[in-house]
Amino acid sequence: MKKILLLFTVFVIIITGCKNNQSKNYQSVGLKNDDSTFLALKDTAQAHIQVFITALDSFAKDTAQYRFAVKSDYVDNDAHEHMWSRIYSYGKGSFKGVFIDSAYYLKNIHYGDLVYVRKENVEDWSIYNAITHKSIGDFSEAYLKSKMKKSNQ
Repeated sequence: MKKILLLFTVFVIIITGCKNNQSKNYQSVGLKNDDSTFLALKDTAQAHIQVFITALDSFAKDTAQYRFAVKSDYVDNDAHEHMWSRIYSYGKGSFKGVFIDSAYYLKNIHYGDLVYVRKENVEDWSIYNAITHKSIGDFSEAYLKSKMKKSNQ
């Protein structure tokens, strides 16, 4: 019964959407490693990760309507970038997908590379509905946009 209720909740959220998806303007935002707000947003994404997994299990094959993505930390030597990957499946504790972001500093990852992201390494997640043009998740989006505005002033 609990799984049916979760699946129904996910279906309603995805169909109605939580917010409008605005076109993403990718910019690099510098954050300290111990940025408490960003870490709290990661905790929020992790607390609701089962919603993402349940939706992915139910709707991943419908790539025309739904886009699933996770943000995680990519590392090259001492450089870190928190970037997005489009996700197509989940199993054995890992998401499988392709890298869809633009690395500013890292040289070891490129657009379209196959990636595996461990569930516990997900910092944010997003489910976009192409019919309604709405997304859910994106817990860090507003915070990172506010940091971009401050750095551009």
